[in-house]
Formats: sequence, structure tokens, C-alpha cells
Amino acid sequence: MKRPPGITPPPPPPPSAAEPPAERPKRAPRAPRATPAVRPAAPSRSAGPSRDQDATQPIEPLDRGRPVDPSRPVDLTGALGRTRSVTLPAESTAPRKPDSPPAAGRKRTAGPDAKRELRKATAARRRFERSEARRFTQRSRRRRITWMIVGGTLAGLVLVVLLTAYSPLLAVRQLAVEGTTRLDPATVSSALDDQLGKPLALVDYGAIERDLAGFPYIESYSVEARPPDTLAVRIVERRPVALLQTATGFDLIDAAGVVVQQSGERIPGFPVLDLTGTEIGSPGFQAAAAVLMSLPDTLLAQVDRISGTTPDSVTMVFAGAGQRVVWGDADESELKAQILQKLIATQDPSLPVEYDVSSPQSPVIR
Repeated sequence: MKRPPGITPPPPPPPSAAEPPAERPKRAPRAPRATPAVRPAAPSRSAGPSRDQDATQPIEPLDRGRPVDPSRPVDLTGALGRTRSVTLPAESTAPRKPDSPPAAGRKRTAGPDAKRELRKATAARRRFERSEARRFTQRSRRRRITWMIVGGTLAGLVLVVLLTAYSPLLAVRQLAVEGTTRLDPATVSSALDDQLGKPLALVDYGAIERDLAGFPYIESYSVEARPPDTLAVRIVERRPVALLQTATGFDLIDAAGVVVQQSGERIPGFPVLDLTGTEIGSPGFQAAAAVLMSLPDTLLAQVDRISGTTPDSVTMVFAGAGQRVVWGDADESELKAQILQKLIATQDPSLPVEYDVSSPQSPVIR
């Protein structure tokens, strides 16, 4: 029987709790999809009526222009005929107001806490960078500090030495002359008086050489500065060995032929050197001078004359009886001097005896 259009059949009565649920009929073939309708969902089982009761409510058309009430449950019926009840939370479904753009000419400024944190982070970053720079440059800085300390120490020492050496505290106040036997030390000191008052570092050694050149007895010398105020001059004197007879008198010479002293009369204690057939500086002269240098003082005082025409023919004549000595060359002079002393002790000094020690292993007395 067909129903007239526009008449809605009454809803079936709700099933009783005692009656068993009716068997669900088989689903009919899927009908073409129509516009879904939304009906209010039933509340939860504990708070309202059952799902079957909610299904009897009429389907209200969905108004797409009207906002959804978050407190109202929505019943979504799928194509399979199942009904799900979904309740949207108020926080997630409430309409959200869009962020209003900042007013024109207005800048966003960070709060004081943000600025403070930014400053702390910047300071920490700078501290870290400085620590890393110090770590990577530690070796070069240590080397630079070491060189600076060494250079400063050396510069300080040099400065102290210069200030001390050139200060009046180290000026010459005393002259010490050493090594003189024939020279008078006071005479040498008076010749060096121009060095008094000068700092030890400013002593004029050229002037000292010129002053000492006027003393023939000085063969060599050395100057020593003895802080704080003493200048010592050590002198090596020439050793005169013979006299040279000249037209004006006698010249006292050393082994090098340097005239040490001149006198109108013969100076006792020195033999006369006969240069007949030779001259100063010749091999015969050098041999005779070497023999005189090797003689002990007791024998040298007895020699009256010596000659050396050739290096192998050195002869001597003693004072008194005129005893003669054939010396030969200047080799083994010390041994010959010892043998001659023993031979002289065996003979009478008043007799004209000749001693031949040219061959010291076999001496001869004539």
C-alpha cells in the first residue's frame, strides 16, 4: 500500500529491556549517495537515552554558513549505517581570532629578561673566544715572554756595567809598578801620572806605551786594571850581557843588541864583546850572546872578553891570569857551563890554562 507523499511514518516504539534485540536485517544494496544529513547525536550511555532513541529524531539539514556549537554533539552517519557521536572540546573548536598586524610605526621590543639573557650569552661567547685564542697562542706567548726576559736581563747587565765602568767610582787612584830590578819604580810611576783620575775603562794605553818607550831597560810590559782604583804595570826588563867599546866610552847591550845604558867608563860585571870580523845581528854575534845568556852569574862575572867571528868559534877570556875557554857553538851551553865550572875547580886560577869544552863529552885542559 502506497503512502501519500509528505506523510512521515511514526517512529517505532523503543524496544523493551526485557525483549531481546531483534536480528538486524541484511543490508540492502547501496543506494546512490545523497547529501548527508546531520542529526543530533545521543548523549553518552550513562547520561542520556540510548543510540536507538537518538536515531528516531528527525534529520536536520546541515547549514554550512552557521558555526558549529561545540557543546552540541554531532551525529555522523556513514554509508554503512553506523552512527558515531563526537563531542568537540571547547578549546579546539572555539573560533580563533586572527593576529592583528602591528600598528604602523610601532616596533616590537624585547623585554628586560630577554636583553639580559642576550648580554649573558654574548659575554660567555666572548670569554670562550678569548680562552681559545689564549690556548692556541700559549707557546708563542711563552717564547715571547722568555725572549723579553732574557733581553731585558742582558740590557740591564750591560747598563749596569757601563754605568759602573765609566763612573768616578772606578777611577785610577793608584799606580803599581812591578818586575823592576834596575829601574826605579817611582820613576816609572811619575811617568804615568797622566792616567790618574781616569776611569779604568778609559785608560789610554797608547799614552802608556809612549811614556814607557823612554826607558831602554824595559823589554816588554803589561797593564792590568784592578778595581776599584788601581792600575798595575808589570815590566819585563832587558838583561844586559855585554859591553861594546865605542869612541865615547862603552855601551851596555842585551842579547838583541839593544843599548841599555851608555857610560864613559867600563861598567863592572859585564864582559866586552869583540866584534872584529862581525857585527851586531850577525850569526857570530847571536851565538856569543846566547852563550853569555846561558852562563851562571859566577862564571859571567869572571869573563873579561868574548868573541864570535863565526857561530862555531865562540871563545872567552877570563880576567886575572888570562885563562882562555874554547866554547865552540851555542849548542848544549848549559852542559858546557857545568863541565867548565868543574874544570876550573881543579886548576890554579893564577896559571894561564885553556879549557876546551866544544865537545862536552870529552873536555880538554891545555
